Amino acid sequence: MIFMGVDHGTSAIRFAVLSVRSDDELVRFFEIPRETAGSLSFENLRDHIEDQLGMPLHEIDLTCLTYSMGDGISQIEELDFVQNRGVISTSGVGEKTNAGTMVYDIFAQSVLTPPPCPAVLLPGLHQNNPVTDARMQHFSHQASPEKIGAAYHAYSLGCRSFILSDIGSNTVTLAVSDGKILGALDAAVFAPGTRHGPLDVNAIRAVDAGVRTANDAFSHAGVGGDKKKLAFFAAMEISALHVLMNDYGSADYMIWAAGSGGEDKEVRREISRLLQKPIESLGKWSAALGCAEIAKAIICFEADLILEIPVRFDRERWKTLKKKPQEKE
Repeated sequence: MIFMGVDHGTSAIRFAVLSVRSDDELVRFFEIPRETAGSLSFENLRDHIEDQLGMPLHEIDLTCLTYSMGDGISQIEELDFVQNRGVISTSGVGEKTNAGTMVYDIFAQSVLTPPPCPAVLLPGLHQNNPVTDARMQHFSHQASPEKIGAAYHAYSLGCRSFILSDIGSNTVTLAVSDGKILGALDAAVFAPGTRHGPLDVNAIRAVDAGVRTANDAFSHAGVGGDKKKLAFFAAMEISALHVLMNDYGSADYMIWAAGSGGEDKEVRREISRLLQKPIESLGKWSAALGCAEIAKAIICFEADLILEIPVRFDRERWKTLKKKPQEKE
């Protein structure tokens, strides 16, 4: 069987293809820079994805993808039942290239066009979600869907309690205790990444004065290439979520770093020095791979919960859609 995960990242759309056989698994990755994807036509982008896959989309047994903030849904949903691409609004934070929208629409079309390519969409963590600590829901947005993908990859490695800091254009840190997501802190609230970060007093004044938009201020509040600052603020965010973990009795947990910053040994070394704890790297592909592993769990293990997030998936319908021609009555 073949499963795919799609990470709608800030700088690129990343794909993980997980081939599952009876005796082993094979994983391969590819990515498309957002600027490249945004410059292609719909048809050319689909052809490019299939060229990278080495197969037509309909040969994928199940795809799990992410899109934008994922604040329009609160559970894992089959793509053809999702409204408005799973978001409340496309306005808000971050730069827009239309790349993620086109990738989403390619899969939305592939779900409905015979032979179909079934797909599910991950939600983000936001207010009124069914999983995180109610106190964390004070913030309208905690984490985008790809952070759940990265967290599930850590969980798939056998780690049930951990703090995961995804460090890159954004820095978003998420806490999981005994296989349940407790909450997360987004870049708009706490630690800046290389590009994005929270609005300080001067930024708020500039917005109020009409000098810049809030989105522009957020998109340029990062620390750039300053690895010391990047590590410093990530360590502070991890420490903040230690309070939440401790309140749930999770004193013994791992700390993971993901994203491009999490792959940087210098950044990890500095975080480890500040926290006086070891930091393990999941790498920049962890979100896409975690999404592929979620797709596998839904089909192979009939998972109804992913890190305690409900899954709404009709397996009987999936079996009908994926029947080979010779299997049909």
